[in-house]
Amino acid sequence: MTFDQALIVILLVCMLVIFALDRFRIELVALTGLAAGLVFGLVPMSEVFSGFANPAVVTVIEILLIVQVLGRANLLDRVAARISSGVRGDRGVLLVLCGLTGALSVFMNNIGALALMLPVVLSTCRMTGMKPRSALMPVSFAALLGGLCSLIGTPANLLVSQALQAETGRGFAFFDFAYAGVPVAIISILAIVAWIPLIFASGRKTEAGEEPASGRVVAEALIPAESRIAGAAIADVPNLTGGMLHAAIRDGKHLFLKRRSTKLMAGDTLLLELDLGAFERAIAAGDLALPSQTRLERADRAEAVIMPESTLVGSRIATLELFHARDIRVVAVASQSHRIEGRLNDLQLGIGDILFLAGDKDAIAEALEEAGLMLLSPLRRLETAAPAYFPLAVFAGGIGLTALGAIPPEIAFGLVVLVLAATGRLNLRTGLAELNWPILIMLAAMIPLGLAMDTTGAAQVMAESLLAAVPSHEPVSLIAMVLVLALIITPFANNASTAVVLAPIAIEIARSASLPPELFLIALALGISIDFLTPFGHHNNTIVMSVGNYSFIDFLKAGFPITIVAVLAAIAAVMAAWL
Repeated sequence: MTFDQALIVILLVCMLVIFALDRFRIELVALTGLAAGLVFGLVPMSEVFSGFANPAVVTVIEILLIVQVLGRANLLDRVAARISSGVRGDRGVLLVLCGLTGALSVFMNNIGALALMLPVVLSTCRMTGMKPRSALMPVSFAALLGGLCSLIGTPANLLVSQALQAETGRGFAFFDFAYAGVPVAIISILAIVAWIPLIFASGRKTEAGEEPASGRVVAEALIPAESRIAGAAIADVPNLTGGMLHAAIRDGKHLFLKRRSTKLMAGDTLLLELDLGAFERAIAAGDLALPSQTRLERADRAEAVIMPESTLVGSRIATLELFHARDIRVVAVASQSHRIEGRLNDLQLGIGDILFLAGDKDAIAEALEEAGLMLLSPLRRLETAAPAYFPLAVFAGGIGLTALGAIPPEIAFGLVVLVLAATGRLNLRTGLAELNWPILIMLAAMIPLGLAMDTTGAAQVMAESLLAAVPSHEPVSLIAMVLVLALIITPFANNASTAVVLAPIAIEIARSASLPPELFLIALALGISIDFLTPFGHHNNTIVMSVGNYSFIDFLKAGFPITIVAVLAAIAAVMAAWL
């Protein structure tokens, strides 16, 4: 091993250790490592910033921007509602999400499958009360596992097929990868569903990683015609909504609540006290609707707390002229008062009450400042807005172009971003500001260092040295070594580079052991895709790290046991299917 080869290996190992300590900002560690690579001549000066233009980084940015639009459009709430209402338990929901993602990834690039499922996952988490952190990483892993099962699931599969064709004159068929890939995917997804919820099970958190500011809220809602509540008795409301009924109004008159057998009708207005998540789930499922909901289709949402100096202390919601004049609606209130009667407009506000507001973003900000309220959450689009199908259609077009191989993913998703921005669905200025740039900088800085593993020859030297220590007469050991080598090298050299570097070595091992090359090329492809240990080994992991606010150590804690299971399953599956 030359000096440069040893140096790049030492540098990357040191960076991994520092990442794992989780004491320094990840982008600072990555940029420092990149600077060291430049100083020691491992990364050419012309390539230092090449990572920022790399297709992987560009694709990640595009997907994150598209997800912002899809998340606001509520396009997939119905899919999420079916999952949340038809599946019991967090693990059951997680199994369905991972299964759907894996199935999609069989027929399209795994980043496309993840992008399609992200809005479904986030909507499902809102409706079921699951923490997004418990679902995002498993779904990313499932997308990688689905890619094991077909020729187009991941670029590495195509590359090893080309290597086989160059060696034997015939490549792999479309579903040849499925013989080993399907068992590995099934076993690994079951392990994911069993293990990862244990890692992220403590304390319910919001999508931003903070403890929820409020629990139960008081809200007023209509009963739509298609609601399960229409025709139900007053006594059944707690079971159907998960909340307490304080009032029911029909034609402007209050119903007598103590008559528990009274049937509710479509068009009735209910004053409920219930969990905010339950309220949003009931609206998404069509059991409840906000009064005059059509006025809120383009509304933003904010949560604000009434401070001691606020002018709203002691006021009733009906008298809040500073809100009414700006067309701001109080959707719900987390009230400190134990006395709730009349209607929502009759509720008297006190210090510490939390208002859930809907209206124009600038108008809300102006009203909060004037009223002396403190904003608790970033202003965001109201979850109950009517679905907008145009963004989904544009995104589906991008997915189709990628799946057919017509244009590269970064071009396809770039066109989607361009169309969404040109039609006013995406504000690039605010969208780019909301991205998790430290993670994106980390990915961009790691790419030139990963390329240095290839250009210095360190990856090939490591592979040949490790393989030389394995007895050639033991097929299991050889298969395991090829698979583990791919697993080790992929995070630093990306999956395509790993396939290019290791495919000739795998074929040479097959020749020397008098074994079919398919055996080792399939093992190589599996090892490349079993990438659960780092957030930068595959851009799927980088995306969910950004959305789910994971740390580097989270991937090690969650991914290591899954990696062990997947490796053992892969070795057994390859032996059974191809030996």
